Amino acid sequence: MKRFASAALLLWSAAPAMAAPQETAVTQQATDREQWITLGEDTLLPVLTALRGAGWQQPGPVQTKNGVATLLVKESLLPVVAKVMHDKYNRCAGFIAHESEQEATLAMETAGTPVPSRAQVTYSIDNGVTVYPLLGELQELNIRNTITTMSNYNNRYYTAQTGVESANWLKSHWESLAAGRPDVNVATFTHPGWPQPSVILTMTGTTLPNEVVVLGGHLDSINGSNPTTGRAPGSDDDASGIASLTEVIRAAMAMGYRPARTVKFMGYAAEEVGLKGSKEVAEWHKNNAVNVVGVLQLDMTNYHGSTVDIGLLTDNVNAAQNTFLTNIIDTYQIGRWQNTQCGYGCSDHVSWTNNGYPSSLPFESLMSDDNPAIHTTSDTLAQSGGTADHALKFSKIAAGFMAELAKGMLAGGASDTTPPMAALMAPSNGSTVTGTTTITAGASDDVAVSRVEFWVDGALKGSDTTAPYSYAWNTSATANGSRTLRVKAYDAAGNVGTSTGLTVMVNNVSTLAVYDAELMAPKCGTVNSVCDSGPSLLNGRANLGPELSKPNTLGGTCADGAAGVYHGDESVDRLKVSTTDGTPFAAGKTVRIEATVWAYSVYASDKLDLYYTANANNPSWTFLGTLSPTKAGSQVLSATYTLPAGAQQAVRANFRYGGSANVCAAGSYTDHDDLVFSVTP
Repeated sequence: MKRFASAALLLWSAAPAMAAPQETAVTQQATDREQWITLGEDTLLPVLTALRGAGWQQPGPVQTKNGVATLLVKESLLPVVAKVMHDKYNRCAGFIAHESEQEATLAMETAGTPVPSRAQVTYSIDNGVTVYPLLGELQELNIRNTITTMSNYNNRYYTAQTGVESANWLKSHWESLAAGRPDVNVATFTHPGWPQPSVILTMTGTTLPNEVVVLGGHLDSINGSNPTTGRAPGSDDDASGIASLTEVIRAAMAMGYRPARTVKFMGYAAEEVGLKGSKEVAEWHKNNAVNVVGVLQLDMTNYHGSTVDIGLLTDNVNAAQNTFLTNIIDTYQIGRWQNTQCGYGCSDHVSWTNNGYPSSLPFESLMSDDNPAIHTTSDTLAQSGGTADHALKFSKIAAGFMAELAKGMLAGGASDTTPPMAALMAPSNGSTVTGTTTITAGASDDVAVSRVEFWVDGALKGSDTTAPYSYAWNTSATANGSRTLRVKAYDAAGNVGTSTGLTVMVNNVSTLAVYDAELMAPKCGTVNSVCDSGPSLLNGRANLGPELSKPNTLGGTCADGAAGVYHGDESVDRLKVSTTDGTPFAAGKTVRIEATVWAYSVYASDKLDLYYTANANNPSWTFLGTLSPTKAGSQVLSATYTLPAGAQQAVRANFRYGGSANVCAAGSYTDHDDLVFSVTP
């Protein structure tokens, strides 16, 4: 253990009160007890400054160890800490409240030490017969209505009367959804230190009732400037997470879902002031030896701030469960995901992780793109576009997680033994296909068809849950040659009917670019839906690596920087342009640029600038934007734009270390690469 006494802190301690930035005063509660908290050491100085601005007197030296600090503050000042965490670090809450100095010190001493997982579970994805109907039942309007109701409370602060009322409403609403189900119970979890309860709905498992799956979100909200009485609609933070979970409950009840393992849905109190509610709930489960095999946290689900749909937290979570979760997202085609990090004490999943339970948190965006309006009066449904379309994706994630981890089946699933009938309708057997080809199928069942899957050469390509059943197959992504198609039809009982296979011949023009000596860059000379430089033409930079015909820019301009080492420093290794709908390039089409880059080990200063031109023969470049790598090493960064008119167009990728965006940016580590492609006039 070390004592935190840096020069910066000593200067801070000696400064007059007027030197600290002013924070909005916090109204002191009637009983303002002292509260121990732990927080990341990286946040310590801004937090100390804000606390002093709110009138706090430092009681003594601050202890730090393992990147974590302990502080003793008045409970009324916890919102000041929360405001710093949100405003400066995109964290919610970003710190953990403790009941004693001993408990806080232990948390600091053990920070960074992996907690052995209590769960022993084998992950598998084999319950599509339950998942697909549940996904089809989920409705955006119901999520939106729950967000609206929760947001209509003045605030849902953990000590406010409206915080209690909102929790009671949630309990009543969940009870109404579960009416008529004796195996489902809804109860409040009382916290002795504050009035707002947590709410827990329990579906008792049919065959493994002693193994528990938890899905949770926090029901409280906070106005960072006036927590007790200020308006805090908390539409996104976290009415959206509660609403996403509530819709899963509704769908499960409507379809008679009965889990094999016990499932608990939780609305936690007091998350915004140090994860207080979930901490007590998780500790109760640990102290009572409850075998929780998995935890999913939904904290903010409705603000689509990134180009990807889901930011998957990789810190303070269980890696094996994260892999299971991404397999669910991919298998059921819920959305595009990317890893992100949140920092110390980020949300309620940390409470479960700290007690030895596996947890995961899929977030509404990358953390750097989170909703800027949370903890303010502007955290409204309008801030998220006025709909719950994005939150619906997280209901699907939660439904998939529940049904694949808790297993179980829907009502009637055990008595139906007759498989559906399935048949391929198009394309015809022996036909030649190119570009995007629609596969259509017919299916029927004595009860109902839940979904139809489309398979090519034994690989699942897509599915459809609504008749007429079809799938748009982009044959350009498949190698030329003979391909065998089949469809499978499923009913709610898990019965499967498989069609007779048919054979088609894929015959597409190559989508790989070749080097054009006149343009001095890779070029796709035939109009297609994809143009790809491939794995070798651009790989490397200058004389570093195997890049051919460097610098691979129009007219040979923009020489690359020659400093560094191959795949130790920056390079653009591949460029690909494709239409988002799989049809050939044409003016007005939306296309996606995908740049495979190699980022330096310390990648914060690496930037990718993207440009396009309508005329590769006489380029006038338009700046598309700047992207940042999310990790060291190889990765794909992408952006979309609308094709202008022009028969021979091009894109340019400039990957640089530092500096600023420029169509021909100079730099010792800068790599410039172009890709030319043909467009229908």
